[in-house]
Amino acid sequence: MNSPVDTATSDEAAWHLAASEAERVVAEFEHALICLCEAFGRYNQQGLASVAGGYTFSGQDNTILHIVATLERPKSLSDISRFMNRDDLANIQYSVRKLLKAGLIEKASDRSARGTTYQVTAAGRQEVATFVANRRELLLAPAEEMEQLRAQLRAATKVMSHFIGLYDQAARVMSTRS
Repeated sequence: MNSPVDTATSDEAAWHLAASEAERVVAEFEHALICLCEAFGRYNQQGLASVAGGYTFSGQDNTILHIVATLERPKSLSDISRFMNRDDLANIQYSVRKLLKAGLIEKASDRSARGTTYQVTAAGRQEVATFVANRRELLLAPAEEMEQLRAQLRAATKVMSHFIGLYDQAARVMSTRS
């Protein structure tokens, strides 16, 4: 199936987002980003498939489990939301409640001034370890000897970081317009 960009001729842009070559490049990047986000979400969702039990876990739930596990110190909801560049605390709280109920995280005993913090349980650490092992086998091992891929990933990370800033700024400006 052709994308809207594929059907454009050099004289006309068939895609409403791409009236010029520069716009076409950005639109193609955004399309690839959408597809990447969806593929990553499906992959990430499988990270908790082995402990599903009576729960339906999402990719976000798995991401939050790994954020709580990062650096092996308790995380607050604001830590989690900052790490994810998200401001929808209700959705993050929903994931935290599911992870608590499943016994993968627990409230930390170090009640800090930041409010409630969470830490990974022994069961959660096991799930994290399983995910990391699968990630190494399925994603990292095939790319281990590909120096060119590592260089491309470094460059892609820089480009994505640049676009994060652009999108965040554009969202702030658009929110103030009528």
